[in-house]
Amino acid sequence: MNESLFKQLVLAWIALAVILFPLLLKVKAPYGRHTSNKWGPLVNNRAGWILMELPSLILFASLALTGSLYGKLWLFFGVWILHYTNRIFVYPLRTRTRGKEIPLLIVLLATFFNLVNGFVNGYWLGHLAGGLEQGAAGSGTVSALIAGIILFAGGFLLNQVADNHLISLRKGKQGGYYIPSHPVFKYISCPNFLGEIIEWTGFALMTWSLPGLSFAIWTAVNLLPRAVHHHRWYRDTFPDYPKERKALIPGIL
Repeated sequence: MNESLFKQLVLAWIALAVILFPLLLKVKAPYGRHTSNKWGPLVNNRAGWILMELPSLILFASLALTGSLYGKLWLFFGVWILHYTNRIFVYPLRTRTRGKEIPLLIVLLATFFNLVNGFVNGYWLGHLAGGLEQGAAGSGTVSALIAGIILFAGGFLLNQVADNHLISLRKGKQGGYYIPSHPVFKYISCPNFLGEIIEWTGFALMTWSLPGLSFAIWTAVNLLPRAVHHHRWYRDTFPDYPKERKALIPGIL
């Protein structure tokens, strides 16, 4: 695939995210605490999660490794593999989801989403980013690289701390949901989502690439509405839910 066609495809993918954003704000994705059988047949939550996330790891790695990787390109490869190794092989095995299910339709839609993101980022990294060491990624790449690494690391840490606390809330308890009390939840209901948005913003910055930007945009488009729906659910479910908390951005949203 030539670079011009590839760029057009990525721009179209970004445009789709922008178009779908208003719809995602209105429609709650029916999984997790919002699971609904109105979206068709259900499958095991843990198996569905692993299956829908796996394409992002396999396709990205296959495309990147069959291309040409050197220098800082290995860093970009490594942070992607780190994130998805955790998402596929660590996180779902730690969560307490016994008996929970997820609509098969959601698994299929998420699989498509992950295939596209894995393709555009893996193909770019392995087959189009060869001139990156000579500055083809754009101006100010050293500063962008350092800032991107810091953002990715900070976002990943925030995501892990928040997820660990949410998992710990159910230890020794009879399922259900509880009000998070860790300091990272003091001002927002979904620091785990904020962490992931920060992660991929950092990835976009460190790679200085259109595919990286597309993934950062899609991450925000998916998780911002989800955070809003989670926040409303918390407030509707718990009368004593902290009033000062916002959904995703302290004091703003």
